[in-house]
Amino acid sequence: MEVSTIRVAKENNIAYIQIQGKGSFHNAPPVKTFCQEMLREAITHFVVDLKGCTYMDSTFLGTLAGLAIQLKQKGGTLYLINAGSHNLEIMKNLGLHRLPAIAMRPLSSKPRQLKELPDQSLEQRSTAEHMLEAHETLLQIDPANVAKFKDVVAYLKEDLSQSAEKR
Repeated sequence: MEVSTIRVAKENNIAYIQIQGKGSFHNAPPVKTFCQEMLREAITHFVVDLKGCTYMDSTFLGTLAGLAIQLKQKGGTLYLINAGSHNLEIMKNLGLHRLPAIAMRPLSSKPRQLKELPDQSLEQRSTAEHMLEAHETLLQIDPANVAKFKDVVAYLKEDLSQSAEKR
């Protein structure tokens, strides 16, 4: 199994996120937590470096799309750098290129020190809630995603409903 690492930094009012390996539902929650912390600190420019990213699943992409939507409301930008053709194709297939707060351009400077983002062990319900939110974001940004993810969304809603009934 490929080991994935997320490194982050805040420097000069810019938040940096570097993905090594896969961006997936496993590491999307800590990325979201970091982004929420940065937004609370009024950081509105985020750089996501995908140079070492070998793959992104729909939950991870939905998390990035949700961040882009929040940044648009605050007048900010999500810069995706070093995406490579494979990741660009995945993002385009899900409509992320349509989000006005996302920019693809080279970065003139990089942070001096990135720290590894620790894993967040979420209970199954929290993971399902995060996955549902990410997929609902994807449904919002591109009508073509409805056909791709309606079954996933229905399954997650049913799963969450059943787990709520068991409580």
